[in-house]
Amino acid sequence: MSLQRVARANVLRHLRLGDSLSHQTRVIGVQNQLRGLSLASNPRFSTPLAGSFSVLKSQQSCSFATDATESTTSKKSTKKSTTKKPKAEKKKRELTEKQKEAKEKKESRELVKQLKETALQPPKKLPQAARAIAIQHKLKELKEQSPSLSQVEIFKEAINQVHSQRLNEADRFVNQAEENRTANEASYEEWIKLYTPLQVKQANTARKHLRRLGHSKYINLHDERLVKSPITAYLWFVKERHDSGDFKNLQVKDAALRIAAEWKDLTDSEKQVSLSSPLLSGEMIMAWIDADHQCQPYFKKSARDIERYREEYREAYGEDVPPPRPSASST
Repeated sequence: MSLQRVARANVLRHLRLGDSLSHQTRVIGVQNQLRGLSLASNPRFSTPLAGSFSVLKSQQSCSFATDATESTTSKKSTKKSTTKKPKAEKKKRELTEKQKEAKEKKESRELVKQLKETALQPPKKLPQAARAIAIQHKLKELKEQSPSLSQVEIFKEAINQVHSQRLNEADRFVNQAEENRTANEASYEEWIKLYTPLQVKQANTARKHLRRLGHSKYINLHDERLVKSPITAYLWFVKERHDSGDFKNLQVKDAALRIAAEWKDLTDSEKQVSLSSPLLSGEMIMAWIDADHQCQPYFKKSARDIERYREEYREAYGEDVPPPRPSASST
């Protein structure tokens, strides 16, 4: 019996292993085994190759794995292709005139609200005028005597009686006014100490802004701890001229005009310091004073006062003096 027949018989025995596979894989396996038989029949390979069936099985498993990976990649590519593109952003509609006005009103209301919170609210004062106390006393009497009268009629009658009888000159109302004034001062001093000098300064800034917006009742808060602004050279010049006594016979307005005219007659070199920023460094002013022997003494006073302002500002508010804002002409 030849070697070729023996190889064929061994191969056919192993073909039974394909019964557990599907019909298609069995056919593929038979074809691959027949190819192996043709190799065995070749005289160059007189003996069958060992491990040929294991190689076939590994090739089959690799073919199944590649098919699975190709299917998953194809699914991912289809998913990527089906993803939606981001929508373009819609353009914002322009506001109408009414909407712009409503937006400005809302912003102004929010600004006023923030300013009022920063401005601080001092405690309410007791009446400090004897006439106001007398009117309150008479209102209370008239309400008890004639409750049928309206509030307006009672108020008018109380004012007429106080004015005709001169109740505001009574000693009891005058004394009560003095007591109320003392109590108001004590309560205000106690209230203002609850805040730092910096908070009071910020409150006055907010109150100044509110007055510009038409809220005239927001006057500046009084606090002795606040730093007084430096006096410029021109104000020192005005004070010196007033103290000289040359304008005793003139009214304040006329005296101010005369002093302003005298200031204009000064040379540009003498005005240089006063026309600059009031927060100019004191060393710079003193250096300029030393260089100009014709300079007046009020420039020296202005320089010293600026240095005083810088020191007190740092001690009271815990920060340096902010630099001056650029003027409109410089921009």
